[in-house]
Amino acid sequence: MTNIDLDSKERKRVSYPTGEILGSFFNALADNDTNALRKVHIPRSEVFYIREKYFQDTGHWISLDRMERSMYLEGMLKASDVKEPNRKREWELL
Repeated sequence: MTNIDLDSKERKRVSYPTGEILGSFFNALADNDTNALRKVHIPRSEVFYIREKYFQDTGHWISLDRMERSMYLEGMLKASDVKEPNRKREWELL
């Protein structure tokens, strides 16, 4: 099952979905807004692949931000690869 197979209710729970990333990117391109384009954060492809594998193994979707942050905390990504690498997420505080 892929993200496309999820019903709309399930897709809304997934934060920072691919559509938002692409939408932000293409809007910045269409507007010729180089500042907005620089601010668009596109996670490394490994984040997408590992998140998909996590879903296949567990049946649970997690956000790209959570997967990216988890990979960073595990030493799999450098700080320069992560959006706001020093900001703790609410799930880390539990």
